Amino acid sequence: MGEITVLLGHARGGDGAAWDRVVHLLYADLKRLARRASAGSGGQDVTALVHDCYLRLDRGGADGIESRAHFLSVAAMAMRQLLINHARDRIAGKRGGQHAHTTLGKADLDAARAAYCEAEEMVMIDAALKRLGDADARLVRVLECRLFAGLSEEETALALGLPLRSAQRLWQQARERLRTLLDQAA
Repeated sequence: MGEITVLLGHARGGDGAAWDRVVHLLYADLKRLARRASAGSGGQDVTALVHDCYLRLDRGGADGIESRAHFLSVAAMAMRQLLINHARDRIAGKRGGQHAHTTLGKADLDAARAAYCEAEEMVMIDAALKRLGDADARLVRVLECRLFAGLSEEETALALGLPLRSAQRLWQQARERLRTLLDQAA
């Protein structure tokens, strides 16, 4: 058993220091996840995303988290939810929100349009993932592990408790189904 798995076992037993140690050891992985997850999200602050994710993870603690890969899978799901919420807020802000009206130059308008389009794409992907989840939640979990968490095939299989070949097959199905759903939405 790896150090993370042992520490998670202690944390599930109520050892808060073990939970803090897990987060400390996986902080670089969380930053990597956040960079990957926020790549198309219009300049989301990576450190803020990691800290918001930590707050969500800390509420649930180590209960049910079995390994490093499982921790990163849960973190990827939390980051996806945070990014979707941020995208929805950005779309709402474009429609008036609580911002004062100002006159913008062409560069400002181009940047605002790009951010808005990225937010709309993020919300569209989330809607497709929800539809996919209604049909087969395992496919969404695989997509979260591979796309949002950047886990390898082996790590995905471990995080989801699947044989490697099943995880590979689900990954292929998930990509195809997501592509189809996105094409239908466009």
